[in-house]
Amino acid sequence: MSLSTQPGRKHPPPSGSRTRGRPPNPELRTAKHAKMLKAAMDLFVDRGYEHVTVEQIARAAGQSKGAFYWYFKDKEDCLQQIVRAWAQKLDAALMQAMVNRDTKARERILAISDFRRWSDKEFQRFLMLLSGMAHSRSVSVREVAVKMAGEWTKNGFNMIRQLAQEASREAGWTPQQSAAFDFDAWAFCYLSCYNGIYSMFQHGLMETNLDPDRIANAIHRIFIHPVLQKEGVANQQQAAL
Repeated sequence: MSLSTQPGRKHPPPSGSRTRGRPPNPELRTAKHAKMLKAAMDLFVDRGYEHVTVEQIARAAGQSKGAFYWYFKDKEDCLQQIVRAWAQKLDAALMQAMVNRDTKARERILAISDFRRWSDKEFQRFLMLLSGMAHSRSVSVREVAVKMAGEWTKNGFNMIRQLAQEASREAGWTPQQSAAFDFDAWAFCYLSCYNGIYSMFQHGLMETNLDPDRIANAIHRIFIHPVLQKEGVANQQQAAL
């Protein structure tokens, strides 16, 4: 049964009216909305989407169940708002790297490839949420996770490949060198490296003292520095032989 057909469901009043429990001004509503999203995300990650109720989300945010329905149609709408908010953050970060033409491609690819940029706790929590969604019993929830992961991976692949091509041209690669280098396979391996790192961290598979600085330096040495050197292709071809 949908929430709109549940007995006793109270619909929000007309715009401009004041109702008990609703924040009286836009700033306070925005703050409470953000607090509700944060509480919901933490619960979804820690307990799993299916095991969290609207009441638990509202209580964790210090608000009433009625307040929840000022911001969301239902629990799935809350989840989708969390995913959309993170999608916007990620798109903005990738877009900044692409459109910032005042900075050389060399600097942009170094910045976007810096693991420290993507290792903060909240981002790691979001990846855990996305992973849990992909295994949800709800078909629509799984579809949201698959769609976002697919779009983000595709955008990231195209962006990092383009940046690598621009950076190699800046480094003085000849057309023959560029033609000899498989940028598609390179970008695929680059993204697979990141996915593997996140997976191992999320599942606690590695008990090690590796910190974000060491991981960032390793990624740059393996994937980025060869692209930034004029002799990068020749060195990689020799290593492969």
